[in-house]
Amino acid sequence: MKKVIMFSLIALLLLSFFGCAQNAAADKMIVKYDLELSMVRKPSDISQRYRAPVADTTQAGIVRYAFEDDLFRSIWSATEAGWDVVLYNKSEMPIMIDWDNASYMDYDNIGHGVNISSTKPAERNNPQTPTVIPRRGNITEKLYSNDHVYQSSVTGSWIRRPLLPIDYNDAVRYKGKELRLIVPFTVDGLTAQYEFVFSVKDVRQVKATSDPWSGFLMDRALGSFF
Repeated sequence: MKKVIMFSLIALLLLSFFGCAQNAAADKMIVKYDLELSMVRKPSDISQRYRAPVADTTQAGIVRYAFEDDLFRSIWSATEAGWDVVLYNKSEMPIMIDWDNASYMDYDNIGHGVNISSTKPAERNNPQTPTVIPRRGNITEKLYSNDHVYQSSVTGSWIRRPLLPIDYNDAVRYKGKELRLIVPFTVDGLTAQYEFVFSVKDVRQVKATSDPWSGFLMDRALGSFF
């Protein structure tokens, strides 16, 4: 009987949550972070020719940043959900990336594992297949922190939570904070660690017809642990 009552209450809360969300959809304001690739720390090699990260405007509506050296060219976009990257191998040898040795360092300098888009949330802590970029080839990948995905105790589904706060009053305090992504590139048995530093340039509120964090917000409202 207690279980029936509990599930009935949860159902009522869910209906209330989604009903309110639909009624307020047109006026929904969500938090958006402007994250800039501000710096790349790289291996010390005076023979390498580096270019500082620059804004890339080749894709309308998305602010991206490009960085390149003699080994590869990369184009990055970052949000509170994770990173999108295009990598071009400029060399005559394959580049291997072992994502199990990549890491995300948050604004408190706490390290987290990194998952790629093909890794299922339920397998986020399992070994991942390294990515190999053939000579003169390229890849497109989405990356996210494996500590920022959890299984909802309410719905049982796998849900991502944001890398940064999504309540505006909290979010504005993160302007100027840095997030770092450390990625190992291996060529011919030699590995170099590249550190991509993303800075919070601005925090905004924008109108949206849906909230990408609705599942996370529902769990938080219900007091679920994750």
